[in-house]
Amino acid sequence: MNDDQFLVPSSPEAELITHALDALRESTGITGQLLHPAPHADAEVTLQVAGQSLLYACEVKRKIDRFLALDSLKARFAANQTPALLICESLSHEMAARCRELGVQFIDTAGNAYLTSTQGVLIHVAGRKAKKEFLGLAGEMTITPASLRMIFAFLADPSMLNATYRDISVSVQISTGAIGKIFETLEARGFISTAPGGNRIISSPAHLLSEWTSGYLGRLRPKLKKFRFTAPDPSALYPGWNPTPHSSAWGGEVAADILTKHLKPATFTIYMDMEAKKTELTALIKQFRLQADPHGPIEVLQPFWNMEYFNQPDPTVVPRHLVYADLLGTQDPRNLDLAKQISSDIIKHVHNAAR
Repeated sequence: MNDDQFLVPSSPEAELITHALDALRESTGITGQLLHPAPHADAEVTLQVAGQSLLYACEVKRKIDRFLALDSLKARFAANQTPALLICESLSHEMAARCRELGVQFIDTAGNAYLTSTQGVLIHVAGRKAKKEFLGLAGEMTITPASLRMIFAFLADPSMLNATYRDISVSVQISTGAIGKIFETLEARGFISTAPGGNRIISSPAHLLSEWTSGYLGRLRPKLKKFRFTAPDPSALYPGWNPTPHSSAWGGEVAADILTKHLKPATFTIYMDMEAKKTELTALIKQFRLQADPHGPIEVLQPFWNMEYFNQPDPTVVPRHLVYADLLGTQDPRNLDLAKQISSDIIKHVHNAAR
């Protein structure tokens, strides 16, 4: 793979990774998370194995049916500083055995796997056949931008899973006619299910968060109305500027610092309803002498949800899973540890809401 070829979030490759992680969880109990595009790899994933969090640089291949392809992978993987992981559709027993002989770690969409580490962790599963629901699923059950808006709502407030279609429609600005099909898709993909009492619940918060993050960065965020600026002193915005409740809020690094107190922001991300309150952006530009700059550290985005919904304990910040996605979108290594901390808080929030 060329250095300039990165995984596009919500691409068929991302779908395959998600399916393989789901299959691995079913066959071994090991959970994993798709992180984000990475230089010199299709993606990065973390696997929770025997109490350890293992980071892998991934190579995604639809089909592996020749020993020569594995030999080539072995040579490329040997040059990686980060342990490498092959992710593919169901491997034959012979191909799985060859991976083990070569020391090529892999997981596939049937739940087969070969995983090892310098700490002595060893997982070997072979002989499983792919389930039918993995075949062709990406084309039939696509996570659309409207789906991502609903996922945003469910992660922010899991009770929205059982809200009226009208409330869901108003909260994330989608048509009521799309909601039923989106529920079917999320259920078919295993992201949500129905509890014994009849209420919908989030089945796998970590996987839903991963799907949301990759989809938001790849499909939803690029289409948002946005402006980018620089200023004589960008750092004067924080804490010099105060968001207006239900109209604007901090995202990105500033929101992460407000939530954790462990980051000195270098970029300044603001979600502002520029359509409902047109004067707020003008006042911000005037107060801090902002100047248009496509590479500037200040970014103002039009929110894709109704900001009167999903109120946070601190109303000056957007919901945590949006902060998490913003941090990963920077691809700045200093933000990754903080993003992991925030992701743990998101998953706890979802689990607590289900009790």
